Amino acid sequence: MPTRQWAREALRGCARGRHVVLTPSLHFRSLTVADVRVAAAAGSDPAAQRWLGWHPADLVPEDERDRLLAAPPGRGGARFGLPGRRVWTSMLAIDPERGLAAGMVTLTPRSEKACELGGHLAPAYRGRGLGAELFTAGLALAHRHLGFAEVRAGAEPENAASVRSLWRAGLDPAAGPDTYRLADGRVIRPSWFAGVEPNPARCPSGR
Repeated sequence: MPTRQWAREALRGCARGRHVVLTPSLHFRSLTVADVRVAAAAGSDPAAQRWLGWHPADLVPEDERDRLLAAPPGRGGARFGLPGRRVWTSMLAIDPERGLAAGMVTLTPRSEKACELGGHLAPAYRGRGLGAELFTAGLALAHRHLGFAEVRAGAEPENAASVRSLWRAGLDPAAGPDTYRLADGRVIRPSWFAGVEPNPARCPSGR
């Protein structure tokens, strides 16, 4: 059963550069090469792209999206992260009951102690209050696994679901750039949020 499969992985915890974070409804593990296309499929639909604004080359076609999201993600061991860095900054969100990909959370390092938080949910997992769990997992990865003291996130004020999720995850309004250019070239005017942990930590896998 999928629940048992992910429970076994959760019990193993962080090891060999891979990280595990659990929230009440979702299981997060470090993104692997085998997960990249699945994670992209979860955010390639037009409703998600209204806010994400990815480069067109990174989008997964609709027929492939449906196929990828209907099957359990692979068990690849090769981790996926930012080139040249020891830590892996993206996590796949998995529904432990069904074993299916539910989304992805990503940390983009901006300095040795600060990073930017982003993420998205697959269509079937939106509107269920899981956005707060997504960002909570990102904060846990940053503050308790990778040693980042400050986590920042931006969202368009009109994206009420994202703004509400950032609030519920514990981030507070913060100052930030007036404009932000998305990968597809669009320039937006985001609201900014931040979470600061005075005593961040690294788990053994993040050292």
